Amino acid sequence: MSVIRDAVEAWKRRLAELDAQIAPLADEAEQLRTAIARLDAIEPAKAGRRTRGGAAKGAARRGARPSNGQRAPRGENRRLILAAIKNEAKTAGDVAKETGIGRPTVSTTLTKLVSDGVAVKAQRGYKAA
Repeated sequence: MSVIRDAVEAWKRRLAELDAQIAPLADEAEQLRTAIARLDAIEPAKAGRRTRGGAAKGAARRGARPSNGQRAPRGENRRLILAAIKNEAKTAGDVAKETGIGRPTVSTTLTKLVSDGVAVKAQRGYKAA
C-alpha cells in the first residue's frame, strides 16, 4: 500500500504546485473580464454586427421601441441606460420614461451594471460610477 500512498502524496504535491502557478493567471483573467465589461458598457462593439432581423446596426433608438416587435441590438439598452444615469442619479422608472425601455428591463440592467461596477446605487436611484 505504500506505493499507492506515495503516488497519492506525489500527486497532491504536484497539484499544489500547479495551483500556485495558476492562481496569478486566474486573478489576471478576472481583472481582464472586469475591464472588458467596463469598456463594453462605455462603448459597445460596433464591428459590423447584425441584428436578429438581418439588418446592420443602425441609428440609436433613443426614446423609441422597435415598432416591429424585434429586440434591441445587443448592448443598446445598456448604452442608453448608462447615458441616462451619466450626470445624475435616477430611478428605474425615470430611466424607463426617458429611454422608452420597459421598466423591468431597466431595473434588471441597472442591477447588472452595479454588479459590473459601472454604476452605483445612490440614495434614490442609480448613478454611473
